[in-house]
Amino acid sequence: MSSEQSPSQNPESQSSDTETSQKSQPPVTLDLLPTEVLLLISGEPGKDQNIISAADFKALCLLSPPLHQVYLPFYYLGDNSGAFRQALRNADVKAMERCAQFGATPDTRWELPESGGCQCISERRRTHHRPIDELLECLYLGETPVGKCVDALEWLLQRQFDMKEQQDQPWYAANDYCDHVPEFLLMILSKSPDRARTEGICQMIKMLHSHGYSLPHNMNFDSFMCRSWEDVGLVRYITGPLGVALRSHCPPYLLELVLRDYVRRLVGFEVTYEELPHPLMQRWAGKYRLQEPEHLLFGGGVVETVDKPWWKPTNVLYTVWGLFLDLMDSSTVWAEEYRGEAADLFDKKIKILIEYQVLNQLEENMLRGIVQAMRSMITPTKAKASCNGVVSDSDSQRCWETLYRAIIPFETIEEHWILDYWDLIDTTISLGFPRECHRFHIDPGYNVYKMYHDYQMQNDQIRPTLNRPWGTEGVSKRDDGKWVDREWRHVFHSNDGSGLGVWGAVDRWRVPKWTKGGSFADIDKAVCGRWKVLDDKKRSDNGVKMRGKRYS
Repeated sequence: MSSEQSPSQNPESQSSDTETSQKSQPPVTLDLLPTEVLLLISGEPGKDQNIISAADFKALCLLSPPLHQVYLPFYYLGDNSGAFRQALRNADVKAMERCAQFGATPDTRWELPESGGCQCISERRRTHHRPIDELLECLYLGETPVGKCVDALEWLLQRQFDMKEQQDQPWYAANDYCDHVPEFLLMILSKSPDRARTEGICQMIKMLHSHGYSLPHNMNFDSFMCRSWEDVGLVRYITGPLGVALRSHCPPYLLELVLRDYVRRLVGFEVTYEELPHPLMQRWAGKYRLQEPEHLLFGGGVVETVDKPWWKPTNVLYTVWGLFLDLMDSSTVWAEEYRGEAADLFDKKIKILIEYQVLNQLEENMLRGIVQAMRSMITPTKAKASCNGVVSDSDSQRCWETLYRAIIPFETIEEHWILDYWDLIDTTISLGFPRECHRFHIDPGYNVYKMYHDYQMQNDQIRPTLNRPWGTEGVSKRDDGKWVDREWRHVFHSNDGSGLGVWGAVDRWRVPKWTKGGSFADIDKAVCGRWKVLDDKKRSDNGVKMRGKRYS
């Protein structure tokens, strides 16, 4: 045994001591390398042209606190504050706070690609997103709990981010100011989401209102004015916040928020304004830029921009249609929790309208008549539908008939509507007409039979079951996704007073007016019968022509 080796220092014990020593030391990591060396490995953001990917860079930073400190500002500020944008898309307030710590929460705009960059509902293609737009798109897609969206909105409001209508929408084509929230928020609400999401969206609207923002006076005005002839008389667009607030899925307090916007403009619902509109109301309504410059009828000049009507009519057929959809349409999520809940909610809203002096006696009687009709209804709604919430066509027809028949006694209600396109262009047409800031009315341009037929066509459960003598001839899907049956419409519209039949011949055939109370089933039967008569005549005429050609 060597004198240099003690008995306790045998090879085995020495090996064991070495292993123990190695285990007691920390592992070699990137943390031990100087930051300068790490930047040589990764490339330095802002200086080097070729650096490793963001994902690899982030992975390196997780292993190295020094590199972590260098990298963080570049990560949060890079890609036009891309980390903040991602946090908004997830309504992640904690991530938004981390971005704020590095000054990476600007009230900025992110450019969008021409296709596939946005899923928001808008009248015109969106060219960019702001923080509020990213959040609302997150809300619309429904992939994040609505409570997180509420918290994220509060965070943005506390920091005074822009919450107004987006600048690439039609409003700014004619107006250089805006104090209302994006229409998109109301459009999300109009889709009748479930109760939790509805409540969350209404809380967001309430929060915005408390910070001084208004709801829009008009909605989808450009789309409404530019609608096709096929869509005239149909409920294709939400035209204002009041129409949304009267839907069954919306809580009564939302209606109060809508009415307070009028109170803010210092107008009275019970007042008839004989002369010029109230300036605050006109500013709220705004202006509208025509698609093409138009000549005045009487003034002789040319106009490009006109004042929108500052008075706001609500078509009662829109109102009962919204009630019908919430009761029967399987494409909407909301459903009654108990029989008569929709009637109870509408009754509460009538009381709010009375409190704000919105209704005259005729309007009150009409709306109360709708409540009575809803309470008398025994038709199964989607809440009680036996087949996965899908309501039959016949039950839907009976519900719709019950609702529209409730307003027939009030068909002579005073009509308040834009006379036509020219009424916008040349104000001398309506100059001096007394106006109230709001009225309920029955628009004579709408027909309950045409409305329900369109519902059949858009309903994916009902449309395949329809059996009409022309089959699928004339049934097609438009570019905008809407289904149409042109054979039905051609026959139906031969009673529009023009005296023209479906093929241009003189045709005095008429279907009864809906105010006579007829059912849709009877009208549909009459249309199909008339089509057969016209088709037989067409075939007969063609046969005579063919025989004439043979003998000539």
